Amino acid sequence: MSDPKPIVGVVGASARAAVHSLARAGYPAWAVDLFTDRDLYAPAARCPSAEYPRGMPALAEQFPPGPVLYTGGLENYPDVVAELAARRPLWGNPPAVLERVRDPLFMGEVWWSAEGDAVRVPRVLPGDATPADGTWLVKPVRGAGGYGIRPFHPADPVPDAGQHYLQESVTGVPMSAVFVASAAAVRLLGVTEQLNNVGWLNAGVFRYGGSVGPVELPAATADTLGRFGSALAWAGGLVGLFGVDFIIDAAGVAWPVEVNPRYTGSVEVIEHATGRAVMLDHATAFGAPLGDWPVRRDPRHRGFGKAVYYAPRRFVFPAHGPWDDRGGPFDPWSLPTFADVPAAGSTIEPGWPVFTLMEGGSSAADVRRRLQSRAADLDRIFAAEHSR
Repeated sequence: MSDPKPIVGVVGASARAAVHSLARAGYPAWAVDLFTDRDLYAPAARCPSAEYPRGMPALAEQFPPGPVLYTGGLENYPDVVAELAARRPLWGNPPAVLERVRDPLFMGEVWWSAEGDAVRVPRVLPGDATPADGTWLVKPVRGAGGYGIRPFHPADPVPDAGQHYLQESVTGVPMSAVFVASAAAVRLLGVTEQLNNVGWLNAGVFRYGGSVGPVELPAATADTLGRFGSALAWAGGLVGLFGVDFIIDAAGVAWPVEVNPRYTGSVEVIEHATGRAVMLDHATAFGAPLGDWPVRRDPRHRGFGKAVYYAPRRFVFPAHGPWDDRGGPFDPWSLPTFADVPAAGSTIEPGWPVFTLMEGGSSAADVRRRLQSRAADLDRIFAAEHSR
């Protein structure tokens, strides 16, 4: 019989998705995040926004000993990751790796691309540069979820070069690749399409709006993208789950725009779409035994998606609604229609994420239609709440 699995901590802006991924792999969990949503289904401590993220390591001390992993946002705070790693085994990339792979120049230094390549890295310039050609984006060095990205206009005020950089803008479909790296190999686990710049989610142009997958890339692009992920991992020292956001253009060329050196929002889409509990791969990359725990391989849907619904206006989250439909004991493989559900009475400001919608379907296009229809229903519900 296998030894009992350790209790794993999840620390970051939002822990729910990673906690559920751990449950699919058979790991109990606790969490420290900004929300402690109703559907977290784990012991949790809420970090006040004024103390985020530096108050998180101290809050984590109340939980049992064991490994900890971090989610979105903490890759921008290597000092906080270092404090977590000083107190517990870290199932994540250490500060030195974060500093290396989050450098805007890193991808271009690792991957020398040329005309005709299936993967090409966009050009990068310092934040105070004046490009001579092309269209460009201003991006924060410490960015996450699309926050702070805007088109570059020469007439705009010059940004702080130490806090921003310019990246060549590419026209195409935003996507994300999920990789897992270990000492033995680097594997591409799957690709999703990102729901960025979709008005029906009430999100800004560059804000992360969710993911739909799995996406099948042209064979040459998929093969080259796999080699690109391997090059990043070997050059940067990446271990465990990591993601690469990219744009795929009309010619099928992938243009990587960002490395996410931790558990990403696309992971649970890949898990539900393929039936693979990929947190097992993450755990074994850090030396955990695989054991004889079952890995579910019978996905119920050919396509799966999650969409982050943002508030169209200010309102107080109601006590009851269609998000109260979960019944029975928690099953991490069941498909909730709503996730990341806030507490009743919470004040939601315009543009804030409200919760995550989830849908399965016969194809990615079918999933998108279902998600859009549900988002329209929510617009009507919250319009009525606002008018009361």
